[in-house]
Amino acid sequence: MSTSTNTDATLVKPIVYLNIGETFFSNGFHEIRTILGSCVSVCLFHEHTNFSAINHILLPKVSNVKEEQKSLRYGENSMENLISFFVKRQIPRFELKAKIFGGTQSPLFPNFTAGPKNIQFVTEYLNYEKIPIASQDIGGELYRKLSFHTDSFDVYITKLNPQSIGDVSVQEKHFETKVKERMLKKTTIFTFNQ
Repeated sequence: MSTSTNTDATLVKPIVYLNIGETFFSNGFHEIRTILGSCVSVCLFHEHTNFSAINHILLPKVSNVKEEQKSLRYGENSMENLISFFVKRQIPRFELKAKIFGGTQSPLFPNFTAGPKNIQFVTEYLNYEKIPIASQDIGGELYRKLSFHTDSFDVYITKLNPQSIGDVSVQEKHFETKVKERMLKKTTIFTFNQ
């Protein structure tokens, strides 16, 4: 998790690279970059105070493994973490707006359905919190290179062929496999809903 404040608009806008399970908060001037396959990123922002936040969610639900309970790789934790950032600054949830991206269903992994489940989780979560979705680019088979500008709340997306960035696909599958392995080691009865 990163937090930053920058009030000097004359400074060069620093670039921050967001990885799986990370969040970034700012009321300054940053360009946040990440690559999304089945993962989903939510950009939350408050226009009146210029505060914004972004996350990178791997899976919707928290596993039952103790070590994973607070991990920001999971949508439940990550979304709560993002919203609490605004609430702690006396910013009402209903004044926030969201932009959502990602949730690819890669043809490389047809049985890996995390993308659609991530989309469903995020849209239902935002609807429950009564946070409107200002824009979105979700689903499909192409990966996304995302660039979020915290000063303007603009998001720029470049579509990428999954075959051209196999490392992202492999990384997502690797994380999912590791989560499954941890759960199998810790429990005798095992249920994992993708």
